[in-house]
Amino acid sequence: MDGNESDSSDNGFEDLQIVNRGAEDDDDSADGSDVVHLGHDANDERDNEDGNGSEADSEEEHFYDISIAASHSYLGAGLAVVRGRSVVEAGWAGRVPALAHHGVLFPGETVPMLLPRAHDAALLVQAIRRDKLFGLLCPDEVGVMLSGYGVLCEVMMAGIDETQDEPTSVTFKARAIHRFRLLKMPKTTIPLSAYARMRTVEVVVLPELCARDTLRAARLHSLDPLRGPTHLAPVQRRLRTLDAAVTPWPLFVYEIFDYESMRHAIHDYFRTIMLEDKLPEDAVSLSFWVASNLALSAADRLALFAVDDALLRLHMEVHFIRRKSVLCCSSCMAQIARKEHIFPMSSEGVHSNYTNLGGYMHDILTVSEVCGVAPSGAASAEYSWFPGYTWTVAVCANCMVHVGWRFEAMKRSLRPSEFYGLCRNYVQPYDTDEARGEQ
Repeated sequence: MDGNESDSSDNGFEDLQIVNRGAEDDDDSADGSDVVHLGHDANDERDNEDGNGSEADSEEEHFYDISIAASHSYLGAGLAVVRGRSVVEAGWAGRVPALAHHGVLFPGETVPMLLPRAHDAALLVQAIRRDKLFGLLCPDEVGVMLSGYGVLCEVMMAGIDETQDEPTSVTFKARAIHRFRLLKMPKTTIPLSAYARMRTVEVVVLPELCARDTLRAARLHSLDPLRGPTHLAPVQRRLRTLDAAVTPWPLFVYEIFDYESMRHAIHDYFRTIMLEDKLPEDAVSLSFWVASNLALSAADRLALFAVDDALLRLHMEVHFIRRKSVLCCSSCMAQIARKEHIFPMSSEGVHSNYTNLGGYMHDILTVSEVCGVAPSGAASAEYSWFPGYTWTVAVCANCMVHVGWRFEAMKRSLRPSEFYGLCRNYVQPYDTDEARGEQ
């Protein structure tokens, strides 16, 4: 994938012809799938199929293996597993190298990165050899200044040239594990550009709170033989009504932050996009996973990130799920896609992070249909985040600002034949219910 964001250019799609032959060869050898032909041009592939019409007609349709995208094979086969793990808990304070990120990442997300600068690579390699920890700093609601929050990441795989005393670049995969805030919050606002290069900062890990069932202490023990594993059934709800009768508050007050009720609403939503089997069981992990897989504005994501209580975070997410919204261009607010067109092209969910050859990491949301989007430039299969698909830069048809990419299958039998990857920081949801109320 091309470097759409760099120090010299931020217009989104100027360096489209960057080629990484070594990475594509590694992808082919590592993946082993006959749908991955990163060295072929998309037009050549389609011409070959046209020349063998009988074979193309007889070839059965098959769906894309979404685990391929989650493996980030485009990074190459030179990544080795980093041995050992670091265990930190809430309240842990320490110094870690940190870098500014243009969006909010939640614990549990995969973080593929390429650091092309020698200074950043040297700090990261030192961190890998010490405790494997580094930080990504979150922006504020506007996306220009530091918010004071960040996410602690642990390196899982890395490609390090041990023959060099000071590596000039490093490619690695990490996983976000904990939220943190800066130990010494700045008295004045600091621009993100101040942390465009990796710097050491002092951080403290934030707690993850999760209250138990608030009605547990008021339970009538004589009714325990009638209780079931879930309290959403009519009989169980009646029992909870009796439990609430001995408290000062009615049942609906306790159900506002009831985990089972919120999980049921979340399950119903993700069942529509076939992700109900991916839901984590515990409340903390579920709250982070849902936050990662919802189309939210930068302000909403930061609000979810700053919350320490998992049940409050889930309550906010259920509110966002019930809100009817469309995805619009962040620049001109022209409609780009509808929420019902969001679907997963990665086993991690509808959202994943991907990095380009320039070292810029994009937060990508995949959708099946778009409107008001135009292609820009020629299709290419080089450094494709979805092996087996060519990519074309997609811009808003109204203001011509870069909003993502169009991906087209290189084989006619591959499904989906086409989809779009939208940059989360280039689009934002627009509440249609709120718009009707204003009218």
